Amino acid sequence: MATGEYTVDRRWVLGTIGIGAAAGLAGCLGDDDDTEETSDDEGDDGEDTEDAGDEVTLSEPVAFPENEDDGVCAVCNMIAAEYPDWNAQVVHEDGHREYLCSKGCLTAYYFAPEKFTSGDADEEIVGVWATCFQSGELIDATEAYFVYEQERERQDFPMPRGSPLAFTNREDAVSYVEEYDELTEDEHVITLEDIDREVAEFYREPRLEEMRES
Repeated sequence: MATGEYTVDRRWVLGTIGIGAAAGLAGCLGDDDDTEETSDDEGDDGEDTEDAGDEVTLSEPVAFPENEDDGVCAVCNMIAAEYPDWNAQVVHEDGHREYLCSKGCLTAYYFAPEKFTSGDADEEIVGVWATCFQSGELIDATEAYFVYEQERERQDFPMPRGSPLAFTNREDAVSYVEEYDELTEDEHVITLEDIDREVAEFYREPRLEEMRES
């Protein structure tokens, strides 16, 4: 399979997904506003709406915020929305969500969320989504397969140390590694649960070191 086959207009695809996610969320929020029964905190509509939205979207990705207040990568502080070919996001059980500019930053966050989260690190991660290398769509990273790509020059990664590549199924990941002699299925096709210190430090050791020193 030629590498060129993976080239798609990912920004258009992800933009469409983001609009759909935002529209779905808006619909849910609208239903809350039309509900006749209200809580004692009826006057604080913003807070109640946010809580309801968190409950709805724990199992779904949301549109990436495009501002520096809400949309910075939890690991490297770049704006995650600016890297639609590579970005990812996670949500914790309490509804707290973090955005990552790339799967390389995702490996660091998933390995050591306590070092990077702006929320409660004791809250379990219940949702992870990553941009698929082939389609450019956000896919469920807990069911995805990743290629532990270690050659920086093969892909236009947003960070100097690169990122793993996400695929919806093992067969597609294997097809990628078969293109290169130095990649093997046993060593370079991994899942989210295979992310350990070695993988996280390969992609983001400087950031992990900085967090250890702070």
